[in-house]
Amino acid sequence: MTASRIRLGAAGLAAAAALLVTGCGILPSPAPVPTTPATVEPAPGDQAQQCAQVLAEVSAIATDVGRVGEMLATDPFGALALVGSISTRVGDLETRVTDPALLERIGEIQAGWDALVADAQESLASGDAAGIERARTALVELGDRVVALQEFCAGTP
Repeated sequence: MTASRIRLGAAGLAAAAALLVTGCGILPSPAPVPTTPATVEPAPGDQAQQCAQVLAEVSAIATDVGRVGEMLATDPFGALALVGSISTRVGDLETRVTDPALLERIGEIQAGWDALVADAQESLASGDAAGIERARTALVELGDRVVALQEFCAGTP
């Protein structure tokens, strides 16, 4: 696979991500500096406390999704590594909570992200230009799942 193909596919994915994160205003304003704890422990407390922790991490993940687009021009391999880090952090979300209803919503977000990344990787490998549009659609659907999580945590049906 050529570097230009990687950049083109990743640029499309990043553009779709940037549109989702900033242009559409679907995700909350992200925290300025994302942090990942050295060890992942379930959030103590009730559902509201667990929601607050998960939403803070989702916000930090959104910041990094936006950074992927910025990094593509100067550090395409770093951008791809960041996507891997984001995938790990999305996968770790469920380890932070014990509330079954919250776990269900987190599972939907994880499934959406995993499907998006798998399709993007396959599209890049095969040179499938339609993968960019599928990534945009998947990001919008993922944004809808994040909004559902936010509404659930806010107590909105």
